[in-house]
Order: sequence, then C-alpha cells, then structure tokens
Amino acid sequence: MKLNKLFFVGLASFALMAAGCVKHEVTTDGASTRGASTHVSSTHSAATHSVKSLASKPASSSVYFAFDSAALDAAGSATLDGYAAWLNDHGAVSVTIEGNCDQRGSREYNLALGQERADSVKAYLAARGVSASHIDTVSFGEERPVCSGTGEACWAQNRHADIVSR
Repeated sequence: MKLNKLFFVGLASFALMAAGCVKHEVTTDGASTRGASTHVSSTHSAATHSVKSLASKPASSSVYFAFDSAALDAAGSATLDGYAAWLNDHGAVSVTIEGNCDQRGSREYNLALGQERADSVKAYLAARGVSASHIDTVSFGEERPVCSGTGEACWAQNRHADIVSR
C-alpha cells in the first residue's frame, strides 16, 4: 500500500514537471522555435549554443600516418584545419593528442614515434593559432591498437593520433 502511494506521488510529480516544459525544435541552422508559453528559460540559449557547437565540431578526430613517419599528409592536414578552426572558436576547450603506432618495432621505439606523432599534430594546431597551453600530448605507442590483426590494412589503422577533448 505504501509503495503504491509513493509510485503515484512520483508519477504525479513527473506529470507536473512535464506539463511545465516548453517544446523546443532546433532547426539545422541552430535557430529554435518555441512552444506557446510565456516562460523564458535561460537554458534555451545555452541549449541552442550547445547544438551549434556540436554541429560545427569536425566529424573526424583521428589523423593517420604512413609507416615509420610522423609527417602529416593532405588528409591529415585537412582534418587538423577543421579542428584548428573549431578550437579557435571555442578557446576554453582543451585537448589531449594521443599518439599511436602499429606493433612493428620495439616498445621503446613505438613510444617515441607515438610521441613524435602527437607533437606533430600539436605543432600543426599551434601554427594555426590554437593555444599550445590548451594542448597536451601523450604516446601510447603500440599499447592501444584499433585493429589486432596483421597485415598492412590492419597496421594502417593503428598508426594514428587522436584528438580528445577534455
């Protein structure tokens, strides 16, 4: 009996909260249309800003490298150009660049190469105006493979640097 009363009190509370909410629809350009309510919410502009921020964030957060190299290719540069623009627009965001390698080579060599890859990405972003103080780097070497098989197709997936927001 007591459990039923708690259930109905909780259900009634939820119904009252739901009735007080205003329906928002966000369009593809980030504009918002409001329901028929005179209540103005300060979270409305924050939610719209959040949607705009997410929409403009680059889709890819990985940059891939050739075997035994920390040099960026055209595809990597294009990915980083998008991230540099986004990071410059969102100056408070900090990132960590995680360098990774395939399993060929010694553990020490791969840790060093992973760090070179992370540093290469950091230098590229900093050269495009991103504050170096908002970028940390770390190398995982061969310790976090995306693909655990063998062969060039698999190894190529493991030679990358990832941009991780924090």
